[in-house]
Amino acid sequence: MKHTVLLAVVLTVVALVGCSTPPSARYELDHAQATGDEPVELIILRDTDAGVEAGIAPSQGGELSSLRFRRGAHWLETLYLGRDYTPRDDWTGKAPLLWPATGRSFPPDLEERRKAGEEFNDGAWEWKGQRYPMPIHGFARSLPWQVRSSDAGQGGARAELTLGDTAATREMYPFGFELTAEYVLAGGALSINYEVLADADNDDPMPFSIGNHITFVAPLVPGGDGGKVVLVTSSSEEILKTSYGIPTGEVRPRSHADGIELADFERRAAVSLSGYDVEPFMELRDPAGLTIRMSHTASEVPAAPIILYNLWGDAQDGFFSPEPWVGLQNSLVSQQGLIHLDPGGRFEWSIRIEITEHEL
Repeated sequence: MKHTVLLAVVLTVVALVGCSTPPSARYELDHAQATGDEPVELIILRDTDAGVEAGIAPSQGGELSSLRFRRGAHWLETLYLGRDYTPRDDWTGKAPLLWPATGRSFPPDLEERRKAGEEFNDGAWEWKGQRYPMPIHGFARSLPWQVRSSDAGQGGARAELTLGDTAATREMYPFGFELTAEYVLAGGALSINYEVLADADNDDPMPFSIGNHITFVAPLVPGGDGGKVVLVTSSSEEILKTSYGIPTGEVRPRSHADGIELADFERRAAVSLSGYDVEPFMELRDPAGLTIRMSHTASEVPAAPIILYNLWGDAQDGFFSPEPWVGLQNSLVSQQGLIHLDPGGRFEWSIRIEITEHEL
């Protein structure tokens, strides 16, 4: 009889253990496919507790392709044209890396060369007497990146991508390099950690500017007025530019610490902000109750003039780009607003994005 009771107890314990459901993991690693004429595979990082999901497209410049927020029963896409790679003539949105140039690169004698019949509308720069083509915002956003690793655990979900120099990149930029982009989703916030390594065999310090053309939908919550979204940032000055986007060397006071509605910006005209006394931050506040906060830090910031946020967009057409930069338009030509990375050197830049709901 004692053996029977003991066996019954053991069976009961086993049954209870077998029926228990382990708690689900907060962070998940998944995969998806974006829309478009050709398949575009995405790595999905998900924070189930916070209701935030990030999509990364290795084949498309390793860019952040999607940033979704769960609001009630619905997932809201916060990036303009998120997960959409349908060919288009207009701005393609999402969040491409700008490297090794931010903005256009116009050689001083551009007009004379054009009059002589040369065509390089994307721009060019010179190094040691040789002219190199340079696309607007550089070439890193146009190349496929390699996935080094991806995982999800108790500390978050992450993916790490890399891009190295090739014979093709050296035709535009005569340096050896390795770029790394690490995406980390943890605690409801997304961090994008960039690392630039200069090849130890480079003959000279490697010049570059860096930025991200992240583009959010306006409004953030469907059904509202994009022009009523308020931008807040603590700049103190604006860097002035010519009609074709080259800094003139002049600045004027400009702060939006008290906020400005997106409707008050000129459509598709860049506003280049500088003069931050603290960590450069930017907020987009949708009156429907959603706020996106973005900040960035760098291991090195060049001397002025230097742009830390380049604002550009068209709220009437449904998008706005508060681009974090450590750079300047025409930097490779003017040799201003540049990082100069010694052979074997390392530069680090991190962007942090948080999405929160606020009271109406």
